[in-house]
Amino acid sequence: MTLTLPIPTSAERSRILAVDAMRRRALERLYERRATLENLIDSLEDYQRLQNTRQTSKIEFIAERKCS
Repeated sequence: MTLTLPIPTSAERSRILAVDAMRRRALERLYERRATLENLIDSLEDYQRLQNTRQTSKIEFIAERKCS
């Protein structure tokens, strides 16, 4: 038994192509947003690491001053 699919008309094909193009653009925007968010998260993690390093350095410096 063979399965026969209806052949879309020209108007249906155009509509399908338009929907596909919209979906592709939406996916592209999502990937761009994802990349932007990943960059933001990386920057915030770097900033937090830097702040923690600075706080640790200050504490060590204060501890040395108190000991001397």
